[in-house]
Amino acid sequence: MNSAREGEMSYANNSSFQRAIASVTKKARQEMVAELYRSKGRPASMTIADFGCATGPNALVMVMDAVEAVLATEENDDDDEQQQQYNINKKKTKNNKSVELHVFLNDLPGNDFNAVFQLLPTSTLAGTGCCFVSAWPGSFYGRIFPEASLDYVVSSSSLHFLSRPPPMININEISISRGRIYISAACSSSSLSPDDDVVLDAYAAQFHTDFSTFLRCRSPEIRSYLPPSLPGGRPSSDDLHHAIQTEGSFSIRTMHLFETTRRRRQQDNNKEQEQRLAIETAKTVRAVVEPMMRNHFGWAAMDALFSRYRLLLQAYYSANETRNKDDVTNVFLVLEKKQQHNMA
Repeated sequence: MNSAREGEMSYANNSSFQRAIASVTKKARQEMVAELYRSKGRPASMTIADFGCATGPNALVMVMDAVEAVLATEENDDDDEQQQQYNINKKKTKNNKSVELHVFLNDLPGNDFNAVFQLLPTSTLAGTGCCFVSAWPGSFYGRIFPEASLDYVVSSSSLHFLSRPPPMININEISISRGRIYISAACSSSSLSPDDDVVLDAYAAQFHTDFSTFLRCRSPEIRSYLPPSLPGGRPSSDDLHHAIQTEGSFSIRTMHLFETTRRRRQQDNNKEQEQRLAIETAKTVRAVVEPMMRNHFGWAAMDALFSRYRLLLQAYYSANETRNKDDVTNVFLVLEKKQQHNMA
């Protein structure tokens, strides 16, 4: 495309249509990246990449939309009235530091990245104080980024460009679309010549090859999200039975289920009981899992994490369908080692 500094014919002055396309998808894109940010547990850093950013005023639109959505989500979560205590604790531990956003801009090496970077000082990216922007030139029909380095990838008005003309097309030998330089609506299926069919098939095959290549190259670059692996679980009695039988060393003498609760039906009113159960449950869970969780999230996050957990528990114990529902199902299990028979 023309440089952003080539006047009337520049891409910068002739890309309003691409901007209109981006505006139509803005709401959906922002909702998606906000949900991604939440699902990853509001990470301390996040990487956003735009494949085919181009140049001119649109070059930062896609990444700015993503950045704004993440920061708005962070701010809205912080301002939730039901999490006031959580916010107080978080501010003590987080030192008001916002999430770090690594913004990667990709396009072909000939793209006018200098013009893009000249937009940064007046963009909302600069005003955040938490965005780190870099350029990664290269064809997106090959690998661009290190393995597992990207969280959110966007590409707009770019993937219709092929990596090359279809190799079987020789425009000197084929009459392409009879007077047109592209396959247009005027070429109805009834009026297509054999040459037109060759052109259509060739371009369709090239797109399939290129798009498959794009996906194959992005797959290793994008991080897979897995929740932190904590050594805990709640197997059912069927799970236990199956595991014991499969291992084969023990037989089950006794297995029965029983429930425990910390409800005091007569001593507390509902409100008092909801608050007490929330506090006790949060403390109980924290005492058990904190050593494991702090290895993943750090000591500084623990107070804020369990303050928020307590608020969620209180809401759970207050809800009509789960009011003061504190029952925990336990398994009482007696095993007997099987006799080993010597064949000697």
